[in-house]
Amino acid sequence: AKSRWGSRAHARASSSVAIAASVPVPAMPSGISASFRSVILALVLSAARFAPADAWRTATAHARAPLSAVRGARAAAMVATEPDAAVKYMRPGQKFGPQKPGHPAAKPYDNLQKLNGVEDVKVNSGPSADRQLLQPLKDEMANEEISIGKDAVVVLKHHGSYQQQDREARGADRAKSYQFMLRLKVPNGVVPPELYKELDDMADKYGQGDLRATTRQAFQLHGVLKKDLKTVIATIANAGGSTLGGCGDINRNVMTPSAVLPNNMAYVYCQRYASAFAELFKPQSNAFSELWLDGEKALTTEYWRKDLYDLSQTVKTPEDVDRLAVTETGVNTMTGHENEPLYGTTYLPRKFKIAVTVPGDNSLDLYANDLGFVVIMEPDGRTLKGFNVYVGGGMGRTHNKETTFARVADELCFVPAERALDLAKAVLAVQRDHGNREVRANARMKYLVHTLGVDAFRDLVASYFGGPLEAAMPLPPWIEGIDWMGWHAQGDGRYFLGLNVEQGRIIDKGSLKLKTALRKIVDEFDMTVRLTPGQSVVLENVEEGQKDAIDKILADHGVAPIHEVDMLTRKSMACPALPLCGLAQTEAERIMPDLNARLRETLRGVGLGDEQSFITRVTGCPNGCARPYLAELALVGQGPNQYQVWVAGSPVGTRVGEVLMDKMKVDDLEATMEPLFKAWKEQRATATEAFGDFTHRIGVEALRELLPK
Repeated sequence: AKSRWGSRAHARASSSVAIAASVPVPAMPSGISASFRSVILALVLSAARFAPADAWRTATAHARAPLSAVRGARAAAMVATEPDAAVKYMRPGQKFGPQKPGHPAAKPYDNLQKLNGVEDVKVNSGPSADRQLLQPLKDEMANEEISIGKDAVVVLKHHGSYQQQDREARGADRAKSYQFMLRLKVPNGVVPPELYKELDDMADKYGQGDLRATTRQAFQLHGVLKKDLKTVIATIANAGGSTLGGCGDINRNVMTPSAVLPNNMAYVYCQRYASAFAELFKPQSNAFSELWLDGEKALTTEYWRKDLYDLSQTVKTPEDVDRLAVTETGVNTMTGHENEPLYGTTYLPRKFKIAVTVPGDNSLDLYANDLGFVVIMEPDGRTLKGFNVYVGGGMGRTHNKETTFARVADELCFVPAERALDLAKAVLAVQRDHGNREVRANARMKYLVHTLGVDAFRDLVASYFGGPLEAAMPLPPWIEGIDWMGWHAQGDGRYFLGLNVEQGRIIDKGSLKLKTALRKIVDEFDMTVRLTPGQSVVLENVEEGQKDAIDKILADHGVAPIHEVDMLTRKSMACPALPLCGLAQTEAERIMPDLNARLRETLRGVGLGDEQSFITRVTGCPNGCARPYLAELALVGQGPNQYQVWVAGSPVGTRVGEVLMDKMKVDDLEATMEPLFKAWKEQRATATEAFGDFTHRIGVEALRELLPK
């Protein structure tokens, strides 16, 4: 005990002496030395003093065990005598959590020792159980400084904001450049006109004059100063939106395809369940209201609650979803925490991402998510049967650190509609209790699925779910090239229009006045904007008589119709990267238009026409915000003006690519890609073989032989 816990053991030994007379000494197996017998006794006494009654019974039973069990008994007793982690990281009355899982699982860490520093920040953020995620942010928001400290930054992320600096500023200018990026939570990417107008106004008044559509169908507002943060967040909330859950170790924005098809019930259920998951997994803490709304409720109810009707035979109203958020529907999925019954004191080990789609439509990269659902309809096409469920996807990794990696999700099960929300709770509880809180780089659920294996993970989910899981239903192949751009009939006499937005930046720049055009359309037609998984936008519920007027507004403001947009541009994405992202190693968004143009010219140079295209993604660092590892071609920042080159991703987003080369200088793009494009042209198995499938079939070793020496 002394060797493990140092001076703390002395205090425990003194306490043990005081209770020794009243504790019955367990019978010891014969053959145990007196010194080892004293160790066992000390452990049992310590368990009696510091552990709950069930731990005392466990320790006593182990002490009576045969000699062959002594080593295991000692390890179990040592855990039982170490109450500090459970006391520190679990609120009084909390029964389950990462230090005391609802169900056991063998893994190479126990979340009892050496937890990463973010866990301490989270547990210390709440002066009371109903005000977690409050401090030290509240105190620091009240001072006159233009920035906040690192612990407050951790808390602020859960409220939907990151602190940033202009990395291109120098000296005193950089020190004065502190600003904040706000990320909204908008399930399904839906932004009603009232909220859009507020965002558009605040981008000019408090931001940097633009809006940024993300790869998870949310808006980001950049350039907000600390003194304006409360005003901006309160305005968003009072317009029916929210930033709570935009970032942080909780469930993030829930994605769906961007198609607006109100008579196609599969897509309708996508939207309903995405909104339900968003509502089910939102934090319950009152800190958001206390920080940004002076303790009051928002003036407008979050608009996605209107989707929470008729989810299944047992979940028919928003109040039913609210009930599920605080009620046990499995076995030990709820922690017992009085205010955060599902999340507990320290929320999740890392971010948690959910997507919902229909068979055939993988426009949202389902396999990149922690948890994915595919709608399964009954043969009548109107009745929801349930969902196929996928787990363990994720993109983030670190260069030269092989313990981190991108991963596509595994098939988990089929779940009937009546229990879909229960299953989602069970999966989240597994990650809450068993995700790695010791090494933050390995905290995403993909590492837990990888460590346990999907079969053991499935068994663990079943234990929380409260019964066996059904086998997944067969699905048709995913359809290549879906992005829902251009005009589409909704099936109800109205239309939706997909507008390509290069790298998601809604801005007036040069002859392109996209920001002004969208605002004019929203104002004149009271139009809802829906963000896409590809950083673009959809205008929905357009009447037949409005189409020409909308086309004219767009043309007058320099917005090209979709048939004039190069397919390489349509299929490309990039993260913001420099100058504001603190993780960026090089450019991404700002260089993407030039990279697309250079790739197009290189394709033309080897005789491939403009009809040839592939999915291209560029990120400024390896964290994977633009989902680069699923792309057919990806450039991942690996130092100033150089990139790690990835190829062989699937054109339908089901396969992680492979590293072709490290540290390609951006000036060497043409020399690197020309031999690959030439080989693609000459060695394709069929005239339609996608670039990603071709490079996967050939293999990176053979492709490297083609590169310039």
